[in-house]
Amino acid sequence: MADILTQLQQALDTLVQQMYAGVMYTNTRHPYADIPGQPHDADRDQNQPGGAGENGPANDSQPGGANNGNGDRPRSPPPDPDFAVTQHEIASDIIMNMARINALADRLPGIGFSEQQQMARLEELDRELREEGQKLQEAKQEKDRLLGLLDERIMKTRRP
Repeated sequence: MADILTQLQQALDTLVQQMYAGVMYTNTRHPYADIPGQPHDADRDQNQPGGAGENGPANDSQPGGANNGNGDRPRSPPPDPDFAVTQHEIASDIIMNMARINALADRLPGIGFSEQQQMARLEELDRELREEGQKLQEAKQEKDRLLGLLDERIMKTRRP
């Protein structure tokens, strides 16, 4: 298992991806809203008459910037009956990831301690590290001494 900072970075990366996916889903799948005071052309929201569907000539880009034969406003995507459900799922995933990020952030060391307390803890840990390093050096010296003694005894032993 990775350390807390790595988990936090991965969770943030996932959150950014989820947010981007949510915005893109809403941008590409949401029907256009009526603007008060503006006429609404319902024909643009439906497939064009005369067999011009989504891949038909009405959807081809025209010279001069027009998106279809009726004007420059693109048609609304076809209505998606599961749009609200999918949006809710995306939002739930984002909320769950945010809760995970908050839980990881709460587990970070130093949360709830003053700077002086954190510095004192670092000094204590540094002292413990030096003590353990000294013990390791002593253990290595003892190992080398015992290996030398063992080699000496083996060499003195006669073979039958």
